[in-house]
Amino acid sequence: MSVAINTWAFEVSRQQPDPIEKIQKVAIDGFDGMLRPHPTRQAWQILYAEQPRYPGRERFTLAHEFGHYLLHRQDLQPGGDTCDTRSEESAYRCLPLHMDRWKEQEARREDEADTFACHLLMPFDDYRAQVGDAEMSGALLTHITDHYGVSLTAAVRRWIEFTDKRAAMVVARDGFALWGRASKAAYRSGIFIRSGMEIPEKSLAGTGQGGSLATTGRPTSLPAGVWTFARGSEPVKELTFIAERLGVSLTILQFEQTGGYQLEQDDEPWDSYDQFVRRAGDR
Repeated sequence: MSVAINTWAFEVSRQQPDPIEKIQKVAIDGFDGMLRPHPTRQAWQILYAEQPRYPGRERFTLAHEFGHYLLHRQDLQPGGDTCDTRSEESAYRCLPLHMDRWKEQEARREDEADTFACHLLMPFDDYRAQVGDAEMSGALLTHITDHYGVSLTAAVRRWIEFTDKRAAMVVARDGFALWGRASKAAYRSGIFIRSGMEIPEKSLAGTGQGGSLATTGRPTSLPAGVWTFARGSEPVKELTFIAERLGVSLTILQFEQTGGYQLEQDDEPWDSYDQFVRRAGDR
């Protein structure tokens, strides 16, 4: 099911007056990807980081930069918007995320490119068919990441976007949430993740009991009082993965379908910037 992104990007852009003429993998420390215009003619280049240990992250980065080409390349033309993510060569250079340092406009562009990459790599209908109504587990996520050729974080984020279940994801480092996202059903029942939220000491993430994708099985049931949100606490099933090399944990929280406080559906948009991230750790 893996999409041949290079081939598709060349084919689609060929129909434009300013096509993508080069897609190149590079080895540069601290670099994820870049979309940049050709210096002398109407054409574009995509550079993305070589990451042999994380092929799913490579694919997502390439799809993300292709999203910038389709959605944002006009901003790189003479007279376009200024953007702090441009390099001196006038390009979108995507670095590892520091969300609190980014301006809202830049975050929006990155979110749009992320969303495009998710749609391209993991179509909703097919993803739904893969997971059905099953509980999210290590085995199911292994199947999903293999099926789409994407990273764990990308696979979980996509599931959170469409699932009807009350679920949330939290990416954390050093005991605090870097970012998080709640499903629509979870958010409407009062569950949302704030950047900087302290990870509960008695949770799997808080005690460092998570494992890798290969070693983590089914979620662990935790009683009310471990994970607490703005409108209280309730029992939850926690599944935590730990990327030791990056010092980052990824936690999936799955709640009972009933319970919690039901917000009015249109009280506020569920996908606030406080729940959004471009990427962190193993994408």
